[in-house]
Amino acid sequence: MVERSTSATTITLIPGHSENSTEGGDDLDSAMPDYNGKCLDAWFVADAVTDLPDDLQTVREMRKHLPEYDEGLRQYRLANRIDLSFSTPDGRSVTEPSITLETNANEKPSYVGVEGEDSEENVVRDIIERDDLDWFDGKSKLRADVSNKRFESDAVREKVNGIEGVRASVLFGGSDTYIEILREKFYELGPAEFLETTGMDVEVVPAFIVHPPTMYTFLELAAMADGTKLARVWDVSRYPKHYLYVDERKRDVTDFEEGSRLSGGEWRQNENANERFGQWALEEQDFRSPFSPHTRSGYEQYVDHVTSFGPYPAMTYGEDGEELTASVVASHLPPLFPW
Repeated sequence: MVERSTSATTITLIPGHSENSTEGGDDLDSAMPDYNGKCLDAWFVADAVTDLPDDLQTVREMRKHLPEYDEGLRQYRLANRIDLSFSTPDGRSVTEPSITLETNANEKPSYVGVEGEDSEENVVRDIIERDDLDWFDGKSKLRADVSNKRFESDAVREKVNGIEGVRASVLFGGSDTYIEILREKFYELGPAEFLETTGMDVEVVPAFIVHPPTMYTFLELAAMADGTKLARVWDVSRYPKHYLYVDERKRDVTDFEEGSRLSGGEWRQNENANERFGQWALEEQDFRSPFSPHTRSGYEQYVDHVTSFGPYPAMTYGEDGEELTASVVASHLPPLFPW
């Protein structure tokens, strides 16, 4: 009897450098735009790193330290993980009772931190510290909002050219809890009263509060009895940067530059606007997001369409087995939607 096991993890990162201005950092030095102190650079603190190491355990242990907080914060936004294992007596068949599937569904999400030292202007911190409003319970950090943003498949039996295997998929996302609370208050109070109460500018509201954007990855992992492994990330949010780790090692990464402009040209420190971020903020309103108000079938049609031409899957990694190749397995297995 041979034991087969493999794991795949996606890590989502907001690239950025130190934002601790009291120690020489820059509060706008990240790939999250600031829009003149009124937007998400202030709300979703960047991860103070521009790339992640090859070893996943090292990533888990990394922490960023800001003077506003009494503990280190994880240096990534989201982790999405699948572990598969089973036994095979002959390298061709799978012993049904031995199949195990685990995910990191019970892992606590990363914190969303409201940035802003005394010298830094921040409209959300001003709201938190007001005596007449208690929307955020006075807290300058909250866990990211992952409610209703996880779909998980069961372990599904597969057969490719007579070789049995198992695969599973997870679609997982998260959003800024502060923005989600502001969204609730926006609809509760109405636009006019919301603007009057918060003092926010009208141009900030439509993109970031009416439809809060979600960071997500659609991860799938397949393991065959002959030892073939295939991890595919069928879809990711356009923002920010995503990594694929297989068996705890970095294997692939999405094409993302710090705040690069879609029209060309490089991001600069202290730049307030970001085209790529703007497109991501609008993504929630159409079929491109699995968490949009549209039907799941609409998202399936979108993924089926975009995967018919590049650059999808967004990330992939495979290892050939004793009889099959990862490319053969890939050609036989279309996306496994986890619902």
